[in-house]
Amino acid sequence: MSGKDEAASISYKGKYLGGHSAFSKAKSINLVVSKKNLEIPEMSIMIPFDRLENIQLVKEEKLASSLILLPWRKTKKFVMLTYIDENDYEESMFIDVEKAEEANEMIHRVKSGPSV
Repeated sequence: MSGKDEAASISYKGKYLGGHSAFSKAKSINLVVSKKNLEIPEMSIMIPFDRLENIQLVKEEKLASSLILLPWRKTKKFVMLTYIDENDYEESMFIDVEKAEEANEMIHRVKSGPSV
């Protein structure tokens, strides 16, 4: 892989909502998808794709009354990442990303893509 390919990355603005044992408070973040890993610079987290166990979209839970009063409102989706950290401990994180579906698809595509 050339240096140019390694530098290529896509960044998604979002908010970390919780789940990670070392971070108890929500905070604004950037989720950076590169050829080899995911990175959240604001939390000093780098997740190599070979340690990423699960990526999925999680729907926001809604109250029954909201569904009746606002049936046209879209259900918000969050990205949930589960990975094995450097201490072999499983961590999960919930992230509210501006383009959750796009970010989810991009992570899956890059993770499963050929490494050249």
